[in-house]
Amino acid sequence: MEIHFQQNEHLKDGETEITLSAKTRSLEIDELIEYLKNYRSMPPAVMPFKSDDHVYLINPDNIILIDVSGNDLNVYTPERVIPTKGRLYALIDRLKNPNFIQVSKHAAVNINHLQSLEASFTGGMTAILTGKLKTDISRKYLGDLEHRLGL
Repeated sequence: MEIHFQQNEHLKDGETEITLSAKTRSLEIDELIEYLKNYRSMPPAVMPFKSDDHVYLINPDNIILIDVSGNDLNVYTPERVIPTKGRLYALIDRLKNPNFIQVSKHAAVNINHLQSLEASFTGGMTAILTGKLKTDISRKYLGDLEHRLGL
């Protein structure tokens, strides 16, 4: 990989333009683009989750699965399941972590806790996660997960 700097006096103060060149677009290029888009918004070291009369401070790396069940948003860690309130997409945005990927309308997984994928009878897949947790991966989100895994 070669990196070059080229001054461009036509750009406004504070404005930066980045061009990536490669023979073909690849997973590595897509990951680099995502990294550049998010380089200033580093993931938080701990996330607060309010549940009844407790506030749990959880390292995002310890989150295995986020699942919507009724009106609750359940956050699964190796130690506990934390029922909290909120929207799945909003929590994924707050995490600012590319390791979390939505796999269905009701769930997102931390791919660092993904152990295997199994075919399901509905045409999607089932994710087997740390702690013997399982969640369905819908066909709508399967392509995104496969792309993220480099499949």
